[in-house]
Amino acid sequence: MRKLLCIDPDISSPISVTDITQTSVRVSWSTGQTQVVSSIVVHYRATGATSWNTRSASQSATHVTVSVLQPGTQYQFYVKISSYGKSSTSNTVTVTTGKWCYYVHVGLQALISVLLKPKSHNE
Repeated sequence: MRKLLCIDPDISSPISVTDITQTSVRVSWSTGQTQVVSSIVVHYRATGATSWNTRSASQSATHVTVSVLQPGTQYQFYVKISSYGKSSTSNTVTVTTGKWCYYVHVGLQALISVLLKPKSHNE
């Protein structure tokens, strides 16, 4: 005789958001003892936005990379897993994507300032 063990979906530990770049992040989770997962969806939005974007993950996934984010922007993330018509929602994590950095060589900067310096009539 076979028995089907049904465990309510559970995200057993807080999600984590790592590998933060200017335009992407990695969202990770654990489904705990949930044996049959029908869907995993990562929800995200820029802080202050009213609607959530979604990114689906495969049923066996433990992370996804969310990309096409805006640099230097604060985002909120949570994960929702479903199994047998029931669902579980994780905690919400807030992170800020990296900013674009521009580097100017000091010698080049000095040269530009000399070239752009207005000349006095006495020179």
